[in-house]
Amino acid sequence: MPMISFGDLAQSQAMRYHTAKAKSDLTRLSQELAEGKVSDTPRHLSGDLGPLLAIDSSIARLNGYGAVTRELALFSEAQQIGLRTISDVALEAANSLVFASGTSSMAHVDTAVSAAHSAFRSVVSTLNTRFGDRSLFAGLDTNGQAMASAEDIMAALETTISTAGATSASSVEAAIDAWFAAPGGYDGTAYLGAQALGAVPVAADESVALDVTANDQALRQTLKGLAMAALVDRGIFAGQHDVRQSLAQRAGEVLLAGETDRAYLAARLGGLQAQIDRAQTRNESESAALEIARTGMIEIDPYETATQLQDAETQLQLIYTITARISRLSLADYL
Repeated sequence: MPMISFGDLAQSQAMRYHTAKAKSDLTRLSQELAEGKVSDTPRHLSGDLGPLLAIDSSIARLNGYGAVTRELALFSEAQQIGLRTISDVALEAANSLVFASGTSSMAHVDTAVSAAHSAFRSVVSTLNTRFGDRSLFAGLDTNGQAMASAEDIMAALETTISTAGATSASSVEAAIDAWFAAPGGYDGTAYLGAQALGAVPVAADESVALDVTANDQALRQTLKGLAMAALVDRGIFAGQHDVRQSLAQRAGEVLLAGETDRAYLAARLGGLQAQIDRAQTRNESESAALEIARTGMIEIDPYETATQLQDAETQLQLIYTITARISRLSLADYL
């Protein structure tokens, strides 16, 4: 039976092929063992990438929700701090006004209304606070400021009271109430923002609307009480001690009465914060579960891969040994 043999060129090409394949396997297996996952995903999944792409899509969606909830959590916390500051300032001013108006000393009243005037400016400044490049209490108009300056607001109120011809504490309060309720009064002169922010998706089929603005009734009431006291500090009814004292007392009562509304507003915002936190926790849990499932689809068996890597090393060493022996052959050895 005739013997079939290969020429030198064919043997050389065959050795090159086996050497390249062994090196390629060695590189691939080393990479897989280091990374813990397959290097050729389509081949590992037999071309069925549908489930993997579905998982990747879900993870990307959850990452988007995560970015939204993180920003909303920070934004709402900044709002909560602002509301807490306003409530503390208003309550302190209310107690001082009520206490001072209950004494016969106008010096105490003057001190209390002066502090309330400072509190008014502080509240307006707080409502104009920005979170990064966004206004906290201006609603949809996040680029603008929520409130006019404290000086402009007080000037508008003084004009309103002068036009109304108010001569008593009750008539002053009535004029202030009308100004705060009128479309061109507080809303349009003092409040410069827009309508409240709309709902933002934070999870599948779930949205949150951070709708707290400086136009909220609780904040209007707070500003009204502080403005009444600030008017006394600015010299309204100068020399009429009884009227000034009565107006200071009424300002303190308005601020005390508004404490419930301020607490409700803070509680409503707190409920939204809790909703954001729950959505964030669910999204993170779902994302972690999907990551585990994704890893399970493309991970390798480290023991099997290590065995294959050792086999590839052995095969490459064997090829080198054979190549070395062939290269040392001489005609005498062949014959």
